[in-house]
Amino acid sequence: MRVFLSDLHLGDGKERDDFQFHREFDDLVRGLSDRSKKIEMILLGDIFDLIRTQKYYEFEGLPHPEVKLKVMGDIVEQHAPFFETLRYFTERGGCQLRYVVGNHDFGTSLDPRLLEMVRERFGLAINPESYYRDEALGIWAEHGHRYDSINNTYNRDGTPIPYCLGDRIVVEIVGKFFERVREERGALKIDPAIVNDLDNVRPQSAISNWLDSIDEEGRLKQIYYDTIAGFVVNHAGEVASLVMDFISGRYQPDLVRAARDLAKNGVGKYIIFGHTHEALEKGFDKGIKHLNTGTWRRFIEPKGRPSTRMRSVPTYSEGGVQFYTQEPYFYYKFETTINLSYVLFYEKGEGRVGPRLIQQKQESG
Repeated sequence: MRVFLSDLHLGDGKERDDFQFHREFDDLVRGLSDRSKKIEMILLGDIFDLIRTQKYYEFEGLPHPEVKLKVMGDIVEQHAPFFETLRYFTERGGCQLRYVVGNHDFGTSLDPRLLEMVRERFGLAINPESYYRDEALGIWAEHGHRYDSINNTYNRDGTPIPYCLGDRIVVEIVGKFFERVREERGALKIDPAIVNDLDNVRPQSAISNWLDSIDEEGRLKQIYYDTIAGFVVNHAGEVASLVMDFISGRYQPDLVRAARDLAKNGVGKYIIFGHTHEALEKGFDKGIKHLNTGTWRRFIEPKGRPSTRMRSVPTYSEGGVQFYTQEPYFYYKFETTINLSYVLFYEKGEGRVGPRLIQQKQESG
């Protein structure tokens, strides 16, 4: 049996780290280990989140290698139960662990010191790979970010991109937005923790509506827009255009097409990705299948149709008096769901040979 998991996004234990599924992960691993005498676990990227952290603003605002070391140190400390489960798994007979890197944990393939921390603390030898392939079973698996021009971590000549555009968006737009909310919390009279879930809002284009749902005065949305504008001014041209398409939802990487192309090129019959956070099982011609492992993250999504509300917006001040005008806006309700998904691949003697997408989705209130 093989089990593929991705996009756990274990963080540094601070405000933007919301991985709280150590027990569920342990139950899954122990349960599968008890069911099968031989099992291979493939961690398919974005297992560790070296990018989604506010630590970079404590150290010059950029993800330098030495700061990533600090982030990884916190991940190892804060998520010890996860690594203990992996150690349990690797110490069982017939169990093997593989690790394919994604874009948020790409730093582990650039700096061996990061995974050396795991080995020193837990005795786990984790070696980063760019893809997983089993020719006998027809499996090709990778994270999938190289088919996403915003999050691709390699140049056309194969050289690495240590700080890709997607990283810049996370650090210089989302991270800076968090910092500005924190800095202006006195004037805003709100707890900065209120925006901690911004990373989980889906689709990306719904973020401004979500900000309105938690701050009906529109101040948080204005800070968000101002932060985006600052980034666009500093990165004029094609980069700015691509970022605006991404934020508005107009840009969507086509990983289904990438999977179909890989299959046509004969790399495998079963093409497995992560990256999108959208669990998927899709059949092509000739028995070819594409699966996406999804994520172990919360989703915050619009629920139902919006209602129209009015709010006061400052327009100008005169003689020390602030004047306001009323403007309408769409108010959306949002619902939160928890997504725990993965792919199992059965071999002969374990049932019908082939992959199965397993999804555990529940409302979290």
